[in-house]
Amino acid sequence: MKSFVLLAIFIFLPILFFSYYEVYDYFFMKPNTYFEYNSNSNGEFGIEFYSINKYPIMDSNKLLESVWSQPRTLIGGQMVVESSNYTHAISSSKAMGLLQLKNPTGVDLHVYNLFDPYDNLKGALEYHGYLRRLFDDERLQIIAYHDGPTAVMAGKVSPGGEAYYEKVKRAQQNYSNSKIYSPYFIGGRVFYFPEGEEDRINTDFEAGLAYRKFEIYGNVGLELPLKQIQESDFTNIKTDYGYTFLYVPRTNFGFGIEGKTVPDDVVFRIGLPWQNFILKGPENPELIYKHELTDNWTTKILINADTLLLSSYFSIYNLDLFMGYEIYQTSINLGFRLAF
Repeated sequence: MKSFVLLAIFIFLPILFFSYYEVYDYFFMKPNTYFEYNSNSNGEFGIEFYSINKYPIMDSNKLLESVWSQPRTLIGGQMVVESSNYTHAISSSKAMGLLQLKNPTGVDLHVYNLFDPYDNLKGALEYHGYLRRLFDDERLQIIAYHDGPTAVMAGKVSPGGEAYYEKVKRAQQNYSNSKIYSPYFIGGRVFYFPEGEEDRINTDFEAGLAYRKFEIYGNVGLELPLKQIQESDFTNIKTDYGYTFLYVPRTNFGFGIEGKTVPDDVVFRIGLPWQNFILKGPENPELIYKHELTDNWTTKILINADTLLLSSYFSIYNLDLFMGYEIYQTSINLGFRLAF
């Protein structure tokens, strides 16, 4: 019986309830299921599962009701080509949202939040209008959306641009009303902390969703002394829970509150998904800074009352390798994350 309980805690709980990475990054990861393992030189280790998925927020025809300057079927088809109707799509070139606008273009067009479908659509329509005035030719207009107007004005139409035009026109012909999707996640983790007779296991289960300019996160946690688990004694289990609400008026800025029953902290996220600061306080002050140096290498710093962690992530296909040094505990942290 004791062996079965331990097996359930270490294996079945994380599989059933999943796990979390850095929750403020979840909505900007590719929808997938992830497994993560972390450990340090002090003997602590944890396993995590989390799943990032899509849910429908509206019909594409409803969104396209605001389109008057371009054929609605053209824009509807282009959304399918660019993002498969997914509001939080991010390309390898850092184009974002339903119609894949880059941040400098969004700033020039006064787009507030590229992950809000209405804001992204507004920016794309203004960009199409500019390109139509520039070329007065639908083919060149669509190619310039892909290749950039400077290249097309110079007469440098790429094979990729021609293929993009053909793909968009086919999607326009085949357009029909479909769903627009945004992300949600469910996850959980199990961590083991060796503390002599007070060895304990912590579990956390989290979920969240994004809707236009709002992000909602929630979590429930359990602290289980290992000795009580071995004795099948579950009468004195500590529980924890919390929530975070973020309002994101700009692509690179969001703010909100975090707490349990009443808010304890104010939260700020400053920057783009691949380079940003997370600031919290005053009750539980914390600073997280993440910087994606290349497509395969990201650095991260986490500072709070108990932790000063310097770390890096190296990405190889669907595998991320994690390495860090925790200064307060003088421990080396190693781990990996696998997407499947």
